[in-house]
Amino acid sequence: MRCLCLVSLCALVSLSISKTVTFISDSKQARDERGIVVAKFTFHGNQAKAKLRGNDSIGGLYFFPREKLLDRFQGDCNQFLRKASFSLFPTKSSTEFKERLFPLWSHEPHTFYALFVDAATCYPQYPTQSRVGLELHLVNDEATGGHLSAEESGLKAALLLLLLFYTLGAGWFGFTLFSSITSGGHIVFAMKLFLACTALQGGSIVLPAIHWITYESSGWGTPFLNSLTTPISLGADLTMIALVLDIVLGWTLGSCKRISTSRSELVCRGVAGVGILHTILHFYTQTLDSNSPSYYTLSAPSELLLGLVWVVEGAMFLAVLAGTYRDDRSALRQDFYASFAWIILLWFLSYPITQLIVLFMAEHNRLKVFLALSQFLRCCALGQMANLFIRRSLFWEVSSLSATSLPFAERTFAAKGEQQQQASSPMFGGYMDNNKLTKRH
Repeated sequence: MRCLCLVSLCALVSLSISKTVTFISDSKQARDERGIVVAKFTFHGNQAKAKLRGNDSIGGLYFFPREKLLDRFQGDCNQFLRKASFSLFPTKSSTEFKERLFPLWSHEPHTFYALFVDAATCYPQYPTQSRVGLELHLVNDEATGGHLSAEESGLKAALLLLLLFYTLGAGWFGFTLFSSITSGGHIVFAMKLFLACTALQGGSIVLPAIHWITYESSGWGTPFLNSLTTPISLGADLTMIALVLDIVLGWTLGSCKRISTSRSELVCRGVAGVGILHTILHFYTQTLDSNSPSYYTLSAPSELLLGLVWVVEGAMFLAVLAGTYRDDRSALRQDFYASFAWIILLWFLSYPITQLIVLFMAEHNRLKVFLALSQFLRCCALGQMANLFIRRSLFWEVSSLSATSLPFAERTFAAKGEQQQQASSPMFGGYMDNNKLTKRH
């Protein structure tokens, strides 16, 4: 029975991504928990409705706002169910849908939680059923998004606009960056990391865009492609961390000659530790059940801790970059490091700053504003970095000149060395001192 409950919960988590929800629950679990939350939806528009299909003898759904659902373990079970704003039970036919309109009392969106309840939930004398299957469709007015909840409407347009920015940026910087890589040099590795990060970041926008395009019309979307966004976006974050570490330690521009090995090892260990914590929190935040009434978008403790990790990473890199800037005597490299510091700020503070901004917004606006604004700031950071890489005398010219000496200087030093060797030779009978030849007596 416990295994069945775990399987049911996993099915709920995986299928509730879209607002066409098919779920299998256990009535014993519903009695122990006074119902099971199967979906959360923010209704808006004049034609918001829900459709339910299943066997009428197995129970139905009660729709609660958040503040009422949090009190479900207090008082009598039947009194709690009477506080529901709406209820929906299936018809006698398992193939027909039962519809229910949701009249809204104002133009503001309203968020409701669908709670599964059957006869055994409030009455222990009724027998429980091990497998309870229902199919739920949650739909808004077509003019306001169709299958999209109020917190999801506008995501598709924002993602498509970001894809337009990425396409324009690829067309503007792509040819120059590719020609620089093919020409070789000391910066090839850093530029490959940059292009890999850009490709992964673009993929983290393309995949959810495909999901929301199909989801808006069907209510199912492509949950598998949407789930791939988590590892791809993490790959972009780790690639950027490697790129920034390579630059701030001076490995790219040749400043590492002035940085001690012990300092480099200490920085690498610190970045590795914070990167591991970043990875764990990144995956953990994606497993949070957003349908839970105790969950507030982007304000869970793990999500706030992830924002703090972003701040710590940015502060670490800026501190190391400040030391590299002070130790380097090249004005060109110092100019590059000063410009790169602003890119570090823009990339690593895009998540916590956007998270802080949306905490003061209504919950149904948090997700779309956060995704759109944070991705836009990252797009700007990548564009600034590409522009910095292709500016003359700041990247590949500096790195190429740092590895070679001027031909005139080589000839001058060679002539002086030959003259000193001749002056100190016994056949000249003397030695060179302060550019004067003194005879031996």
